[in-house]
Amino acid sequence: MKIQYKVTVIIALFGTVIVTLLSLGYDMQNYRVVRDKEMENIKNISEEIALHVESNLKEKASLALTLSTAPLIKDTLLKSNSEFALLTEKKRKEEIESLNEQWKKSADINDPFIQAHITNSVAEYLSYQQMIMPGTYGEIFLTNRYGVMIATTGKLTTLAHAHKYWWLAAYDNGQGRIFLDDRGFDTSVEGYVLGVVVPIRDGNDIIGILKCNVNIMGPLTDVVQEYNQRHPGNLKIVRTEGLIVAEQDVTPLTTTVNEDLVGTLRQKEKGTTTITGTNGKQLVAFLPIRITMGSEKYGFGGKQESIDHIKGNKGEAWHIVISLPEEEVVKASHKTNLLIIIAGIILTVLTAAVAMLFGKWVAKPIVKLSQTAQGIGEGHLDTRADIFSNDEIGSLSKSLNRMAENLQNTMTYRDELIQEIEKRQKAEKKLQLLATTDELTGAFNRRAFNDYLYTNIGRAKRYKEPLSILLLDIDNFKIINDSHGHDAGDQVLEALVRVVQKFIRQEDIMARWGGEEFTILLPQTDKGAAMQLAERLREKISEHDFPKIGHVTVSIGHTELQVDDTSDLVVKRVDKALYQAKEGGKNIVISW
Repeated sequence: MKIQYKVTVIIALFGTVIVTLLSLGYDMQNYRVVRDKEMENIKNISEEIALHVESNLKEKASLALTLSTAPLIKDTLLKSNSEFALLTEKKRKEEIESLNEQWKKSADINDPFIQAHITNSVAEYLSYQQMIMPGTYGEIFLTNRYGVMIATTGKLTTLAHAHKYWWLAAYDNGQGRIFLDDRGFDTSVEGYVLGVVVPIRDGNDIIGILKCNVNIMGPLTDVVQEYNQRHPGNLKIVRTEGLIVAEQDVTPLTTTVNEDLVGTLRQKEKGTTTITGTNGKQLVAFLPIRITMGSEKYGFGGKQESIDHIKGNKGEAWHIVISLPEEEVVKASHKTNLLIIIAGIILTVLTAAVAMLFGKWVAKPIVKLSQTAQGIGEGHLDTRADIFSNDEIGSLSKSLNRMAENLQNTMTYRDELIQEIEKRQKAEKKLQLLATTDELTGAFNRRAFNDYLYTNIGRAKRYKEPLSILLLDIDNFKIINDSHGHDAGDQVLEALVRVVQKFIRQEDIMARWGGEEFTILLPQTDKGAAMQLAERLREKISEHDFPKIGHVTVSIGHTELQVDDTSDLVVKRVDKALYQAKEGGKNIVISW
């Protein structure tokens, strides 16, 4: 066998062995790297989701706590407690049992005894909360310190509640803490309900218990769907004993997770693991939601089953569980490795062919060509090959030189094109800014505000969220212009925008509506919050010292989005509110 063939065979065998060993080593190492990376990724995501769910639960508790602070509730509780306190313990117990029996026996909602509990001032206040936050609350009811219900939004099964687990948990032997009652499926509202139980205090004494049954399936479903839209794998919210609270396309509390995972969840710790089940091998990250584990401030749990709820919580926590099929994790790794093997084999064969066909006499010009190509690859586009033979090597040298020259010209054109694109992007950005903002004040202009208003009305109706609008007008602005000149008036407009923007949120939209009128769009803001903000803005503006002018006042109109509203209807209504504020003496806030 000729030496050139021997060299070819040796190069081919050696290249094949090297490519195989490198591919196997790369595949093993890459699999570990990808798996560990994905494990860390789903672990981090589970922590973010757990914080989000915990924040949502705390928000529900905060809303209930806010309801309980109404002076009307406190006064009513003190009056009820004083009436029962006059009785001896025995008489009080007999009276409570008698009232409870009377309540249970009456099936007529129009019974005066029933009506006295569902139409009193506290019950009407609680019913109003249901009305302004549709879809949020089920039953809301209030008991005094002896567990006797004194106001409710609907006919409950019993009147006496002091013996119930959630009442005792919230009372906490007189210490008091918020208790989240994981009721499961509640037949009274046909949904998954979390009872938020809040102790009400007078000083250090607990004078009553407020319970708000909140339908939380919507927020939990949104969390699950958002994850599945953005990430591979599957997200579940699971109780400690494995019952699934929320999972996409799965009815709550009808299925459980893998039994091997349940043993891990019982530890109530965060971590990652690998589980093999009916869907193959899965990478799993799990994390308990901290608020559901109980604390001095919050209690969490429930009872297996009661009169009006099914599959309640038996003292378990909630856990975020994210699973990712191992097949998905390693698929990309195997694909990359296959490409490396194919490329390696091709390279080995080409190397052997080159060694056989060209021989040693072509090595020198090839080295020169290689050096030239390497220089071009490193960015030295002015590098040229100095080979002038009339054979294929010389032709390759000329082609390489032409390629380098063309590439150099192309890069020059590319740089010029990039500069031109950057100039146009800056110009477009400037034009867009001019098209959407008021040149004097920097606030959005009327056209941009109308676009934001249309978008936010659609979102508010779709997600059933509140939306408020403020229309603000500077009082006696014409006098300012007439007395101090239009430059001074312009300075007032600019300063007013700066003052307002200090007190509104980043998501709130402020725009110059025209002249001295400004609109403020307040997403996810109901009437109460919007009126508080409006009063605050009115006060801050009246306190501000405007250059050359001193103090100015503003009149503010408010309106809140209604179910059948359009953009035009909302604008007309807030304009009426501003008109009423002007007619009512100015420097006031009116809601229409």
